Amino acid sequence: MKWIGITGGIASGKSTVTKMIQDLGFSVIDADVLAREVVLPGTFGLKALVQQFGLEILSANQELNRSRLGQIIFQNQQKRVLLERILHPLIQWRALEERLLLERSGLAVAFYDAALIYEKELAHKFDGVILVDAAPDVQKKRLIARNNISTEDAVSRIAAQIPLEKKKQLANFVIDNSGDYQATEKQVRLVLEKIRN
Repeated sequence: MKWIGITGGIASGKSTVTKMIQDLGFSVIDADVLAREVVLPGTFGLKALVQQFGLEILSANQELNRSRLGQIIFQNQQKRVLLERILHPLIQWRALEERLLLERSGLAVAFYDAALIYEKELAHKFDGVILVDAAPDVQKKRLIARNNISTEDAVSRIAAQIPLEKKKQLANFVIDNSGDYQATEKQVRLVLEKIRN
């Protein structure tokens, strides 16, 4: 089975491209979904986070308050690294479980959607990586609108990742998602055709 990564910068439109790929009949494992699973109430992941970051990261119903945790980690590099050290191995384990299930089902190609493929040095685990790119001003505007955050917070979050320009040099395929839906979909179809062949 060909194992293809899908990545991009924050607010580059990676979710839009992933949905297009799924709508065209391909299986995609979403790292964000796995990241939510590993911190559900009662999980080892949530217990480990509370131990490191305190009860303040829990909501009234004892679920992870992602907004509060985000405020803590995006202002402190050491805490962000600590969070990743706790969650990354748990997410990778779940991704491996899901991948093995897809391989056993006989699929020719499957995808893994993860924002930090290059940051976590995971590219070598894939047969190819698709990068979803967007112009910097588009990326910033989308992030401010999506997360209802300040320009300063948006710039900080974008800066926490490897710049898209550098990722473009590393990726096997680049989809520019700065334009309209139809332009992006056309690129997705072309990339999928290359991957299938």
